[in-house]
Amino acid sequence: MRPCRPCAKVDSVDVIETERLLLEPLSESRLEEFVALTAVPETMRYWSPNGAFSREQAERRFSRALTRTRDRGFGRRWIVLKETGGGIGFTETKYLGDGFEDVARDEVELGWMLAPAAWGKGYGTEAARAARDEAFRRLELPSVIALHHPENPGSGRIMEKLGMTFERDLVDIQGWPYRLYRLTRDRWQELR
Repeated sequence: MRPCRPCAKVDSVDVIETERLLLEPLSESRLEEFVALTAVPETMRYWSPNGAFSREQAERRFSRALTRTRDRGFGRRWIVLKETGGGIGFTETKYLGDGFEDVARDEVELGWMLAPAAWGKGYGTEAARAARDEAFRRLELPSVIALHHPENPGSGRIMEKLGMTFERDLVDIQGWPYRLYRLTRDRWQELR
């Protein structure tokens, strides 16, 4: 499914504030934090079949995410704790792309990655909920998807807390397994 305004840049990306977090649009100032986050094997074990990113890989991925966010007016946001001002990871709203043969490349995916020290405190759910609401309110999407590795039930629980429904198991073009969840606009409106 396509957003109502496919590939069109939407209004500028503002900071989203939740009870405990600020979700800041990705900026160059977050590069070193991203490099550090993606260098941790524990963080990356369900994110990449090849494990932690090298600095070069992290810089390339960061640059692509920064460009997508600027070009489209939505994308990756850095999660900042209001209490300390410290960054703990990111949330992202993006087009899925070419990684799957049996999922449309223009599906819009919600994703998140947090540093291990931030796990189990509800920050992932809080940030993902804000990204979900932005996807339906500001971006006016008809539905969103989210994916998680089968051995990462924590992300699956976040998806369920967002009101998402398990749709099916699938494998990407590299052979990495995922579980796909979906939330429609109608279901989101019912949850509100």
